[in-house]
Amino acid sequence: MTFNKKLKLSAVTLACSLFFGCGSDSNKTTNVVKPDVETVTKEVLPGEIYAGDAFELSNSSVKYLSALDSLLFTVEVMGDAASVAPKAIGKVDGAPVLGYVFVTDLLPSDVGYVDVEGIVALAITSHPDFDDTPLWNEDNNERYDDDGIIYHSHWVILEENNLATGGLAVVQASTSSKLTPTSPMPMYLDSPGFSVIEKGNELHVIVPMDRIKRKTKFETSTLTGYLEVELKKGSSPLLKLERVYTELTGPFTVENDHLVPKNSVPEISFDEAPDSFEIIDTSVDYISEVDSFVFTMDTLSQPAVSAPQPIGKVDGAPVFGYVFPTSIPPENVGFKDIDHATLALVVTTHPDFDDTEFWDENGDNDYENDGKVYHSHWVALVPDVNSDAGLSVPSQADKSKRPPTAQMPMYLDSPGFHIFVQGNKLNVVVPAQRINKLTGFKFNGITAEMNVDASGALPVLRVNNVLDNLAGDLSTPYSVSEKVLADY
Repeated sequence: MTFNKKLKLSAVTLACSLFFGCGSDSNKTTNVVKPDVETVTKEVLPGEIYAGDAFELSNSSVKYLSALDSLLFTVEVMGDAASVAPKAIGKVDGAPVLGYVFVTDLLPSDVGYVDVEGIVALAITSHPDFDDTPLWNEDNNERYDDDGIIYHSHWVILEENNLATGGLAVVQASTSSKLTPTSPMPMYLDSPGFSVIEKGNELHVIVPMDRIKRKTKFETSTLTGYLEVELKKGSSPLLKLERVYTELTGPFTVENDHLVPKNSVPEISFDEAPDSFEIIDTSVDYISEVDSFVFTMDTLSQPAVSAPQPIGKVDGAPVFGYVFPTSIPPENVGFKDIDHATLALVVTTHPDFDDTEFWDENGDNDYENDGKVYHSHWVALVPDVNSDAGLSVPSQADKSKRPPTAQMPMYLDSPGFHIFVQGNKLNVVVPAQRINKLTGFKFNGITAEMNVDASGALPVLRVNNVLDNLAGDLSTPYSVSEKVLADY
């Protein structure tokens, strides 16, 4: 689509009328565009060298997937989606950004921003001059600061801004702004780590329902665009929309929204519920359509309903857990120098402390008060004679040996994977990219009681009582099954 003033005004007017009330009531290589060297004149439109069918929208949708308890945001284009990345200029000021943007009428508080007004948008962007996802290793090369070129997800809050040729910019932050813990820059731009899936002419983003406070009654429109970063001394960075390539005004609503349950997990109490830890079956399904695994544990009664009684301190704090020991190498999730350990995916509750400071599991915009809510961890398990069940999660003070989301000084990571309960089944969604695209591995299912041992220089998480063990030993005899969404 040829960019002109009318199109620019159309995009701004759409955002203004829908959201400000103005006026009337998977896997492919990303190629960097390298244009022929030519004199750039004032007549050349912003981002003109990137315009093409990779940004020519043909369709857009948002659909609820019960298999993942998540929303699947999808754009379709006339060409190869996410195949074009901007050419690096060697600095952040003026850095080009290409994006696929879902403009919504969600509230900023729905995505964690409580002190700002504006348009909430889900943006999928590429920008080789800087990396704004310091928690995530999108290219799986063991570095977290070099993959801005790979298309990745952001929540952004947009506002009208006359400094932007396209009329909109990301809201800048001040020293008093209340940004989310996953906001890497002084602006209202969050890096949530959502799974981005590239499939031919389609680009998908998986958004767990809990990350938007389970809202379904919202509308979206979609645009593709060219943006630039502007740096000025004494002010926060400004990310400006400089050109809209194409737009689909919709509005699009959430498909299958009637299937969305009110909560992802049941209400938790301190009452004993032994049947909720008795394992009937366990499985791990790989769903290629969404390039994701679903880890499932089927229990005798509804799982994740019981939490341990708090003791008021971290040393000795009790932990209940649903444990999936695996054959996945620990380095695949960012743990270093512990190749001899068994990597396990663990779903835990522990009301005495919160070890997921990047995540707001209970949705109250407080990131330090939800240790009681069941949540996910990667842990490295090693033999330990000082633990009653013979296993522990050892300490590790060196941050370089742990992924950035592992904030406690031990081999315990808090990746923010989505957890949901359906009947008597506890499910965890794990993007394949987050285990270095490994799709074949072995696993087991265990439930256990653990305790934090903080008596030494560094804490250790001790496994003191195995409640149930499907395999009956420490082996990992079960294999991943391949499924499609239609199987659920």
